Amino acid sequence: MLKIVKILLIYFSFILSFAKDEIEISSETMEWKREESIAIAIGEAKAVQGNRVLSADKIIIFFNEKKDIKKIYKLDASGKVRFTSGEQSASGNNATYFVDNETIIIKGNVKLEREDSYMSGEELSIDLKNNSSKLISSNKSGKVRAKYKTEDKNND
Repeated sequence: MLKIVKILLIYFSFILSFAKDEIEISSETMEWKREESIAIAIGEAKAVQGNRVLSADKIIIFFNEKKDIKKIYKLDASGKVRFTSGEQSASGNNATYFVDNETIIIKGNVKLEREDSYMSGEELSIDLKNNSSKLISSNKSGKVRAKYKTEDKNND
């Protein structure tokens, strides 16, 4: 039988070591499923690693456990997903962050914002190591939308 430990605290947080930086997970409720090697953060869930922040209604944390060390290898976020890294911000319906590869895939009504510019589509893949991204349109519209603010050249 699965042992499920539920810890109900407002803004319960814990720190696990992974990749180059630590990650701090906070949420209203945290549920551990040790036999499945997952933890589920529910309610204003937030994962912070350096200047990277992933927030959502729910985040599932997948980890490998060796002795007393827990290493996160993936985060699955769903419901009002928002990811920020430096000056750029992206939102969508759900996201998967692959820790070792430093990539995140955001799907469903995606909007990518930076300063006064934005792009929208259906699926966004961001390679954080190489600082590159790819936005794919939905099958319905067939288009990726972008809006860029240009500087006014008539400034005197």
